[in-house]
Amino acid sequence: MTAPTEKPTALLVLKDGTVLPGRGVGAVGEAVGEVCFNTAITGYQEILTDPSYAGQIITFTFPHIGNVGANDEDIETSNLASLSGVRGMVIRADITDPSNYRAAQHLDGWLKTRGIIGLS
Repeated sequence: MTAPTEKPTALLVLKDGTVLPGRGVGAVGEAVGEVCFNTAITGYQEILTDPSYAGQIITFTFPHIGNVGANDEDIETSNLASLSGVRGMVIRADITDPSNYRAAQHLDGWLKTRGIIGLS
C-alpha cells in the first residue's frame, strides 16, 4: 500500500517551461530570479543574506537545512535596506528543526520575517 501523495503548495517554473512542484516554506508570494546552487554544508543563513546572491534563487545541495536554526549573529550583511540577499531558496527536504544552543528561532520563521520564499 502506498502513502497518499501530498499536494504541492509551491512551484518552481523554469524559463524553458519545466514545472517542479514542491512544498512552500518561508514567506508566501512569488520570487523571480536566476536559479543557482550552493554546496556548503554549513552557513545557510550567511548565504541567504550575502549581497553577492542578490536577485538569485539559491538551491542548497546539502539535505539538512535549518538544523542550527537562525540568529542575528549569522547575518552576512548589516545593510538594513537589504535584509535578504536572495529572492528565494530551494531545498531537498523540509526545514530541519533546530538543535543548536545558538538558535534564536526556527529557520521558517526567520525566512518569513525577511520575505524569503522557499520550496522544498
